Amino acid sequence: MNDKPFTRHWLVFLIAFVALILDGSIDHLFGGLITHGVPLATPMSLLLIFVFMAVYVPRENWLLWQSILLGLIYDSYYDGIIGVHMLILPLIVYVVMTIRDYIPRTWPFMLGMFIIALTAWTFMDYLAAMFTGATSVSVITMITQHLAPNINLNVILFAILYYTCSRLLVKLNS
Repeated sequence: MNDKPFTRHWLVFLIAFVALILDGSIDHLFGGLITHGVPLATPMSLLLIFVFMAVYVPRENWLLWQSILLGLIYDSYYDGIIGVHMLILPLIVYVVMTIRDYIPRTWPFMLGMFIIALTAWTFMDYLAAMFTGATSVSVITMITQHLAPNINLNVILFAILYYTCSRLLVKLNS
């Protein structure tokens, strides 16, 4: 692929941190439109950015460390259970980094990979909440009232951010 070492780690971390803040800002800004009082769909621009970075940025261990750190910040900022997303995000990043050589870098494949990552994130989050006793919602209810609206919202977010993010990461890589 690219033999030149990647040196813009700080910029990638800044982009991911802005995506973390963007998640909360979008949720707060459009809260009444996308949640209706109950959090149904949550924007996942942080996951989207990390899926893009795992595919477009050269494979290095710093990406896993950044995902651990930002997962911990995500837990402390948005979630009440510390450590859940600190484990989920690096796991998803690791899997995407492992299969990245077999996935074409076109928008349909990137969208499919993002939907799979989003589904895995949601199910692992649900399993952690069930394990800790934070929820008693059935799987069917979680799929119909959280996962489906979540996928719908994040596909729209993907459509808005795909071209910009992919071009930015390709430019950073060259």
